Amino acid sequence: MDVHPPHGGIHSWRDFFIHLIVITLGLLIALGLEGIVGWGHDRHLVHTAEANLRAELQENRETLAGDMRFLDAAQKQTQSDLSILEAFKGSNHATGELTFHWTWNGPASAAWDTARNTGAVALMNYDSAERYSDIYSQQALVGSQSQAFVRDIYRTAAPLEGGRGLKELKPAELDTMIVNAQQTMADIKYLRDVSDGLARLYDKAPK
Repeated sequence: MDVHPPHGGIHSWRDFFIHLIVITLGLLIALGLEGIVGWGHDRHLVHTAEANLRAELQENRETLAGDMRFLDAAQKQTQSDLSILEAFKGSNHATGELTFHWTWNGPASAAWDTARNTGAVALMNYDSAERYSDIYSQQALVGSQSQAFVRDIYRTAAPLEGGRGLKELKPAELDTMIVNAQQTMADIKYLRDVSDGLARLYDKAPK
């Protein structure tokens, strides 16, 4: 903002105060215009961020529903694998075929990351910002637990790498597979619980 001195000389106190008033009014008008422009920019920033968040959460809701169906299949698969392993331990005879497969897409957080990085979250209504924060914190928990679930599957299958069969395993290796399969079942149940919690938060998301 530039302030220019008055044209012509100041010859009296009256001229001085007139010029001072003109400069003051000019500064106030300029500051007011800057404030209006800034306010409009902030409103646009928040409006864009909230629109992006609503769209992202709708997609995440659909993604979570699909992941929960995958989780149902993973639970049945793991329970079957555990039954086969336990039966083999008792009889040294496989009663079925082991399957180690997982699918998990996970929710996105790009809109939330952008809203925070641009300062839009700080400009939002407090209740809305708090609800968005709760949702994305729960999403992070779901993401962390899904990684644990996937690691469990790889740990369980590890002794069979290289094409080994159950009959080639040492008793300790078979016991390790059983323990890891049990851990997978526990982690699937916890992942389901935190995912159910996320689904409830989606229902309470700002509209």
